[in-house]
Amino acid sequence: MDIKLKYDYFVIRDHCRTGLVKYLEQILNNLPEILNPKMLDIGCGTGVPTLWLADKYGGAITAIDADPQPLSFLEYKIETNKTSSKIETRNVSFFDLKVEPGTYDLILAEGFLNVVGFETGFKKVMEKIKTGGYFVIHDEYKDHDKKNMLIQENNCKIVNSLLLDETIWWRDFYSQLEYEINKTENARLRGFFISEINEIEQYKSNPSLFKSIYYVVLKS
Repeated sequence: MDIKLKYDYFVIRDHCRTGLVKYLEQILNNLPEILNPKMLDIGCGTGVPTLWLADKYGGAITAIDADPQPLSFLEYKIETNKTSSKIETRNVSFFDLKVEPGTYDLILAEGFLNVVGFETGFKKVMEKIKTGGYFVIHDEYKDHDKKNMLIQENNCKIVNSLLLDETIWWRDFYSQLEYEINKTENARLRGFFISEINEIEQYKSNPSLFKSIYYVVLKS
């Protein structure tokens, strides 16, 4: 695989992905100040939210992903942005991450619970958060009442939430992504975008399926 082409693909993905960062910022703006927090980004990918968290909070953030390719691109960006003192990257799945219980002040999981199952993932993540710490979840929008009940049953509460409906996903991500994919100068990268092209076609077929929600959960 041509690493330069792969990195060019990641650059385009990141450029489009930044349109969604403002929603992460919006749900975290009203939290009390966290001084020098220890943070974890689960399934960080190329680290668009990771770098934003490092810039907002300082402290220290561990960014983990089981896929080494996007992680290597994040490491390249860390070196370029001179944030290496704040961010540690680890090529590991969450379930293989060895840390003491109650290690983190804030954990971010974008899409992780959708992959592993909300209940299973939620309980495992909460073990690693300090009392008074926060779990920031970005998940598909379904079973809201069931999830809220599960959160309460685990001595936690939702302190903020934000729905990203299908219009947001099109306006702030997919429309820009489609534009970039169809540029003549990006034709050489089309093979990397097969998954994204399929997602865009699915969106056009049934936009109502493309809703997600942020939860900010406080561990009591």
